[in-house]
Amino acid sequence: MKKIAGEEFMPDRILVVDDKQSIVEILETVLREDGYAVSSAFRGEEAIKKLEEESYELLLCDIRLPDIDGMKILEYAVSREEGPAVIMITAYGSIENAIECMKLGADDYITKPFNLDELRAVVRKVLGNVKLLRENAKLRAELKQKYDFSGIIGKSKQMQEVFEKIKRVAPTNTSVLISGETGVGKELVAKAIHYNSPRARKDFVALNCAAIPEHLLESELFGHVKGAFTGAISNKNGIFEEADGGTLLLDEIGELHMSLQAKLLRVLDEGSVRRVGDNKNIPVDVRLICCTNKRLEEEIEKKNFRLDLYHRIKVVEIAIPPVRERKEDIIAVAEFYLQKISREHGKSLTRLNPEAVTLMLSHQWQGNVREIINVMEQAVLLAESDPVGAGHLPSLSSSESCDFSVAELLGENTLKKMLDRVEKEIISRVLEEAGGNRKETARRLGVSERALYYKLDEYDLK
Repeated sequence: MKKIAGEEFMPDRILVVDDKQSIVEILETVLREDGYAVSSAFRGEEAIKKLEEESYELLLCDIRLPDIDGMKILEYAVSREEGPAVIMITAYGSIENAIECMKLGADDYITKPFNLDELRAVVRKVLGNVKLLRENAKLRAELKQKYDFSGIIGKSKQMQEVFEKIKRVAPTNTSVLISGETGVGKELVAKAIHYNSPRARKDFVALNCAAIPEHLLESELFGHVKGAFTGAISNKNGIFEEADGGTLLLDEIGELHMSLQAKLLRVLDEGSVRRVGDNKNIPVDVRLICCTNKRLEEEIEKKNFRLDLYHRIKVVEIAIPPVRERKEDIIAVAEFYLQKISREHGKSLTRLNPEAVTLMLSHQWQGNVREIINVMEQAVLLAESDPVGAGHLPSLSSSESCDFSVAELLGENTLKKMLDRVEKEIISRVLEEAGGNRKETARRLGVSERALYYKLDEYDLK
């Protein structure tokens, strides 16, 4: 077993099947020189037994064997779950056999007598494809798990209704409007819909309509051709083309300018886009999900949003209630993220003590789930063991106990003062827990010692 950068490296395992010992020996020598782990079999029955007992990344198998036809071994190999890739060995000129092998599921073939450099190249190519496919499958599984309903926490009646809607709309191509305050998890719901839909193998592409200047947004949405405007030095795909076959999330759709709303409606009606500066349409197959923290009905009354576009994007609406309206979810959400963030930092924090629970339930959570996550990050930083106490939630303690004057609340530096107060409290507590060791304090805070020294001086922490 080799080691790479401190990690165990397992070589790819290859099973060579041929009834001629001389050929097997040549293949074993060449492949082992290239770093592969090689096993061999001279008969078909022996090969099938080894495939049953061991796992291999690649099978190199001759078509003609004395007992079982190589085609049968190929069929057996490709029928196995996570079975090996297969390269068939055929006699020179038997192109019909090679074609039949490919139809049955072989990844490639080589002919006798074979060129060793060609053999190496084919093996590398096939194993490279296998690794890519398996990595993609693993990534899809991870994404599906990451954005499955387990990532959206809530036992309240309101959230159960959200889950039910996700389950119903995910298998369809229906346009969905997700509404709710900032921080409630609208994008997480959108990803849950995508990764539990038939489009999960294709891309999920997101664009925040409020984050891009109006004069650039049309190009971002629909693309442009070279010379369409100053700075358009080459053709550019828009996000509709990038999301072709998959799902497109338009976040903060209520911020979209009226002129672009008309063009978006045309794209949805026609199923095609026209790049800026172009005169031809490009077909696209996109499922649209939109998010908004505005009441679009009110925007329609103000003439800020088109009624026809509203009906087009709101085939189904999923309204996510704010956290303060479902207090029974607060602790479940908090402890879920406490455990998740704790694992990421190499800790094992799992629960809040009664005082922390009381403090969490008394808070208004204007930032919703996003604010809960931030508070749990504080807790992980400050607490070393269970249970997490109220003292490990300094931002909540400060916000609940401090009596700010109206003048201070209206002051232009209020937000900075509050953030500085929280930062000073965190640094002070970590410094105390580290016994005054500045190097250890910097490590726990995830900052450089130089940055820590600057903060200690700024907050007069000695």
